[in-house]
Amino acid sequence: MGLFNKMKKFFSCFKYKLDREILREYLQHTINFAVENKLPFCDEFYIADSLDAKDRLHVAILNYDVPGEAVYEIEKSFKGIVIFANHEKCYNPENDHKYINAEDFISRELCTLPEEFFVFMDMAPTMLEQYEI
Repeated sequence: MGLFNKMKKFFSCFKYKLDREILREYLQHTINFAVENKLPFCDEFYIADSLDAKDRLHVAILNYDVPGEAVYEIEKSFKGIVIFANHEKCYNPENDHKYINAEDFISRELCTLPEEFFVFMDMAPTMLEQYEI
């Protein structure tokens, strides 16, 4: 039974209970790391108001200052960091809400969430380890 539970946890996402300030710090750290290291991809995760919520906000953060091929035509006009948000399973740069910084994203996109909310990630950042559920 122990092995089964370990395998189940390994193949499921990591869950965190955060507030806006913790998320703001995490986003800024992640964005700074991507910019300093010239990485095109910053992060991707989901946000919800409860652990069992079916409707989750999908967030993808991309760095358009790194040279590369744009997947969509609209992306050719993007510069700098763009935070995409939608209620789908992947980003869609034509229809997603777009933000250029963490503060704008948090204040506008997360304004209806409770003080604490849940973040679901495929990878476990060390910075959020103490908030894991």
